Amino acid sequence: MLCALALAGCNGTNTNTNTSATANSNTDSTIPVASKDPIKSETPPDPNFKLCNPYLPLAPGSEALYSIIYSSKLTADARVVVDLKEENGQKVFVERTQIIDKSGGYEKNEVEVKKYACDGERVRLVHFNTENWVQNVLNRSQWKFRTDAVAMPKPAEIERKGFTWSYSFMLSIQRGNDPPVNVPEPIFIFFETAGEEEVVVPAGRFKALKVIRKVGKSEVIDYYARGLGLVRRQAAEGTSWELKEYAGIKPME
Repeated sequence: MLCALALAGCNGTNTNTNTSATANSNTDSTIPVASKDPIKSETPPDPNFKLCNPYLPLAPGSEALYSIIYSSKLTADARVVVDLKEENGQKVFVERTQIIDKSGGYEKNEVEVKKYACDGERVRLVHFNTENWVQNVLNRSQWKFRTDAVAMPKPAEIERKGFTWSYSFMLSIQRGNDPPVNVPEPIFIFFETAGEEEVVVPAGRFKALKVIRKVGKSEVIDYYARGLGLVRRQAAEGTSWELKEYAGIKPME
């Protein structure tokens, strides 16, 4: 489960259906029930906004819509929106991802919040938490980064085949009204670039950079197109993501 959480959460969203949460009988009315209304950006799009990294296009006001097929064959939609805010005198990009089950099997609704900061062309992940409703039971998780977490290296680095990087975090999980549980050992995520490939998804045909992401023996392959970011994700256990629509961002040559 820890590997699934770690692999799913980075540069994208949770691929874990978390079916064990349905066994939790804590359904206290003080726990909010997720809205299934589509999330929207709070920041108006700026067509002249300059991206700090084309492979993770944090454009305020942008929106991307993905289709998800889980290994169980259940399906879901994922909507990603980006806002620009100022926190403690620093510009922070807030990326929210909403996953809503389309199959009706788990009544899953998840909202994931990531906060990024740009260091030149390098993008750091500074905050990450999720709220995951399965059959109206709320599960929360929070990543606590132990060192600088580089979400996306500089283009000159990531475009070099065989380039590697990593980071680690401590994980806190809370199910229903139960007390939070802190995982005692740090979780390490390792990345390696594997060159460029042509990718065809519902949103179009793109040249995309292949990045292999590993936690332990588990593996996910992400494909990033310049200007659009993530266009496809394929987990070894069978879950896949594909970009369907986008607004406020555009592919770059």
